[in-house]
Amino acid sequence: MSSKTRLLITVCFLCSVGMGIAIYKNRKLGVPLWVGEQNTSWLVEARVSFLSSEQKPVTVKLALPQVAIDEGIGQNAGSIGFGYSTDIGTSGAKEVWSARQPNAGNNALYYRIRFPERYKTGGANEEVKGNPPVAESPGLTGSVERAARAIIEQSRAVSSDDDTFFTHLFLQISRENRSQELLLLRRHYEIEEKIDEQQLLIVMGIDLLRMAGIPARLAHGVKLDPEAGTQAALPLIEYSDGVSWKVKNPAQPNVTLRSDNIFVWNRGGNALLEVFGADNSKVVFTVTKDMISLEKMDQLRDSPLFVSTILALPLSERSVFRYVVLIPLGAFVVVVLRNIIGVPTLGTFMPVLLALAFLEMPLGLGILMFVVIVAAGLFFRFFLSSMNLLVVPRVAACVVIVTLLMVLMSLVSWRLGMRDVLKITLFPMIIIAWTIERMSLIWEEEGKRNAIMQVGGSMLVAVIAFLFMKIPQIQYWAQYFPELLLVVLSIILLIGRYTGYRLSELHRFRNFSES
Repeated sequence: MSSKTRLLITVCFLCSVGMGIAIYKNRKLGVPLWVGEQNTSWLVEARVSFLSSEQKPVTVKLALPQVAIDEGIGQNAGSIGFGYSTDIGTSGAKEVWSARQPNAGNNALYYRIRFPERYKTGGANEEVKGNPPVAESPGLTGSVERAARAIIEQSRAVSSDDDTFFTHLFLQISRENRSQELLLLRRHYEIEEKIDEQQLLIVMGIDLLRMAGIPARLAHGVKLDPEAGTQAALPLIEYSDGVSWKVKNPAQPNVTLRSDNIFVWNRGGNALLEVFGADNSKVVFTVTKDMISLEKMDQLRDSPLFVSTILALPLSERSVFRYVVLIPLGAFVVVVLRNIIGVPTLGTFMPVLLALAFLEMPLGLGILMFVVIVAAGLFFRFFLSSMNLLVVPRVAACVVIVTLLMVLMSLVSWRLGMRDVLKITLFPMIIIAWTIERMSLIWEEEGKRNAIMQVGGSMLVAVIAFLFMKIPQIQYWAQYFPELLLVVLSIILLIGRYTGYRLSELHRFRNFSES
């Protein structure tokens, strides 16, 4: 069998498998093929981690939103080696995991809540049930109590109801220019409670609300921001005006809590997480938007082809793979532009990795930072060449210099208030160091024109790959139909057999065609 025949058979097989799975998921499972055919839904995942030993039984209790029980939108997503159940009591709903002899070491448990984007996620108000709540006294005495009452009176004088009192109280206790009463009260909590700044604001605010006769308690929320990555629970304050319980963010007291940007995870003053028999426990949350409806997701989950999507992974891992699946697409763009168009580049992977970095920052700023780093690094590279160093130490020195340049640019940008420049750490420093090394060699051997042409070509390819990977439809196919990467692989294999003229060479060799 010739190599050409073997190639054609491989290409047909890859295309058949990739397109066959995609057609099955679209026709049989109902997974939409186009990004505009479905309603998006929010998926919030809680990841509980802890350190356990084999000798101790472990019990884990995670507070749940009541809406997860009322609407049936919550589900256990991972509990290997643990039994689990949902405990619904007077103090709220909890997911309970237990194991008599868990695996020693680090353990992780997952709980997911999925709801449509149009769904009101629990909101900020909840009707008071039963008798009206009564504010408990925080037990402050002496000069601390007098300072607290002075702060309350200052906020009460500029407010008309409980809502405006909450706003002015937290604006007062969080401002930088603090009164003597506020400094005395803060010092009391810093000494007695030994807590950080964020917890101090919560605890002190709840006590002041209670002293003012407003029942208040702790709540927790999750920011509905897919770009935030893994996030800790957002501490909120729940207070009552006698008719309803209202939730606000003490860090933004003058902003109404909207259900489309914060999901209220638990309320009622109950502990968010309780772990018995283990150490170093914590809970973090990951948020994403799914482009598949709840009904279609259930059909896909029950299908054996669910393993062919990254949707089977926990959200914390999915957030990584949503970029990993784009790397083959960037490589495909590089192959087309190099082998068909004839754009010169410094290597294959450098433009792809640059394109991935551009996905996390403004394109213009990313290009500017890359040019500055390469230009400065090239200057120091020529300085190193005058020392006649060996290749490995010279490249290692370039890595150190590039790292220091990135640190310096981050510090300067922070001082100037340019927060986007802090994303410079996304640049692959090893690849940039090699780029500087190869560019300097080409500069010395082939001239500066060829060196600039190849770096410019690499930047052009990176920008085109970025624009290609930025297309929502391409991202949707990569995430929900990763089997189509087999089709991309088959196209790359076919291009690998192409030995004809590149488009850029048609102009160079036009005299041959005329003769």
